[in-house]
Amino acid sequence: MDLCKANPREYQRQAIDAEIKSLKESIRVLRYRRNALAPVSSLPTEVTAAIFSFLYLPVWPMSVVNGATLHSIYPSSGITSISPSTAPLYLEARVPTYLWDGPRFIAFQKELQCHVSHICHLSISAEPFHLFRTLEGLISPAPTLEYLSLSIDKYRPRTPSRVSVPDTLFDGATPRLSCLKLRNCNISWKSPLLKGIENLEILMLSVNAKPSLAVWLDALDEMPQLKTLVLHSASPSGLFQFNIERTVTLPFLTHFDFSNSAEACALALAHLILPALTSLCLTAQSELPNGGDLQKLLPYVNRHSHGPQDTRPLQSVLIRGDRSRVDVFAWPVDIDVEVHNSFTSCAPKPSARVAFSVTSEDWFIPTTHIEVLDATMAALPLDNLLTLTAQHHTRICEQMWRRHAPRWPLLKRVRLAPPAARGFREMVLQDNGRGGFPLLPSLTKLDLIGTTLSAHRTLRLCDALMMRVEQGVPLEALDLTTCFATSRTVRLLGEIVVDVWGPADDFDTEESILFASDSAAGDPFVPDNDSGTEDYLDDDEDDFHTSDDDG
Repeated sequence: MDLCKANPREYQRQAIDAEIKSLKESIRVLRYRRNALAPVSSLPTEVTAAIFSFLYLPVWPMSVVNGATLHSIYPSSGITSISPSTAPLYLEARVPTYLWDGPRFIAFQKELQCHVSHICHLSISAEPFHLFRTLEGLISPAPTLEYLSLSIDKYRPRTPSRVSVPDTLFDGATPRLSCLKLRNCNISWKSPLLKGIENLEILMLSVNAKPSLAVWLDALDEMPQLKTLVLHSASPSGLFQFNIERTVTLPFLTHFDFSNSAEACALALAHLILPALTSLCLTAQSELPNGGDLQKLLPYVNRHSHGPQDTRPLQSVLIRGDRSRVDVFAWPVDIDVEVHNSFTSCAPKPSARVAFSVTSEDWFIPTTHIEVLDATMAALPLDNLLTLTAQHHTRICEQMWRRHAPRWPLLKRVRLAPPAARGFREMVLQDNGRGGFPLLPSLTKLDLIGTTLSAHRTLRLCDALMMRVEQGVPLEALDLTTCFATSRTVRLLGEIVVDVWGPADDFDTEESILFASDSAAGDPFVPDNDSGTEDYLDDDEDDFHTSDDDG
C-alpha cells in the first residue's frame, strides 16, 4: 500500500524528519570545513584556554591552566603550533632539585621566555641557583602579567638562601601586575614591580635587604591601591621614636598581616594610617625578659583594632597563652569558637578582626606571659564584649578577672578551660556586689572545658553559682559536656542552674572508667588522685605545665 495515499500526514512527517537529518549532517560537514580554515588565534579566549588545558610545556613538571592541575612531563607536544597571541596563560613551575640537567633547564628557560608576553599568572618555585638564572633571563616586558609568585623552598647546602629580584625583570614593564608574592626572595623597595601593586606578600627578607624607614615609606607612597599587605620579617628595623614626623595613608588596605620584633612592629604601625582596615594579623617577637618592649606597641594595636570603618564593635575574644607565647583573637560578631588543648590550631574562621600574637624565647620570669596577656586585654577595645573563650592552659587569676570584669557589663557567656575557670570562680565568690552592682551583670552561660569536678571543685562551684543567685544575676545555662563529672554532680548543679548539660556517656579513657565505677559505688563526686585530699591549694605549678585537672 502506498503510504502517501493511505496516511498522508505520516508520510509528510517522515519526509520532514529525513530532511532535518540531512541538514544536520550538512551543517556538521560545513562546520568541519570552516574550522579547518580558521586560525586558532581568532578563537575566543575561553576556547583557546580550554585547548591549552590539554597541552603540556615540554619541560615543566607541573602547570596550572585555569585551575586544572597537570602532573606529567611530556615530550614536545607541539605547543608552538598554536598561536598564543590572545590566550592568557596561567602557569606554575616547580623546578626539581638535582633532577634537571643543564640542557633541560635551558629548554625550560627558553620556553618561559617565549611565552612571557602572554602569561597572566606565573608562579615559580626553585632552588636559589635555578631561580636566579630564570629571573636573569626574563628581560622582555610582560604586558598581561597580573599575578607573580617567586619562592625558594629547598636548596643545596652552602648555597645562598636568598635570591634578589633584579630590577631588569620584565624590563620593569608589568602594567597589569596587581599581586606579587615573594618567599625567601629579596627585592629592592624601589623596584618598578611594586608601583601600583594591589596585593603584596613578602616573607623573610635578608637582614641586609630590609629597607630604612624612609625608603619603606617612600615605597608605600607608590602603592596607594594596596588592598592586602603581608610582611613577615620584611620591614624596617630600628629604634622606635615616639616623635612621628611622617605617616603614610593606605586608603584601600583592608588586610594587614605583619610579623617582626615588637620594636619593629611598633615602628611600622606608628607610621601607617589605615582607614579601611578590617583585618589585623600581628605577630610580635618580644626580646625583653619582662615583655616591656610591648608597651610601645600596644597603643598602636588598639588604634588599628577598631575604627570608623567598623560597623560593629569587638564582641568575641579567644585567648590562650603559655610560657613562650600569647594569642588573642577578636571578632566583631558573637562567635562560638571551639576550645582546643594545644597550640597547633590557628585562628578559627571566620577570620578575626584582630589576631595578635606575642612570642619570645627570653621570658625567663614565669609570670611574664600572664602580664603580657593582661596588658593586651587592657589595650584592646572590649567594652562591648559578649563572649570570652580561654583556651589551652591560659591562666587568668582572680585579680586579673577583677581588673577586667568592670569593663564587660555586656558579657553573656564565658568558655573556660582550666585553670582560667578557677580564677573566675574565685572572682565570683569574692564579689560583694558593690552596693547592688555585681560584676558581669549580663552573664547567663558558663561553659567549663575539660574540668574534673571533684568534691572541692563542685562545692566551690555551687557556692559561686548560689552567690550569683543571691545577687539577682543567676546563670541560666551550665555546659559540662567535656567535663569529668558524675550524674549526681550534674543533678546537684541542676538544683541551682536551670539548664545543665552533663558530660557525654561514652568516655573511653581509663580515668573515665574509674570515675564511672566510683559513681556506681555511690560516690557523688569524681575522686581526687590523692585519695580525697583536695589539690586546690597545691596545683598551681601542675597547671602551669601539663595538668588539666584544675577548675
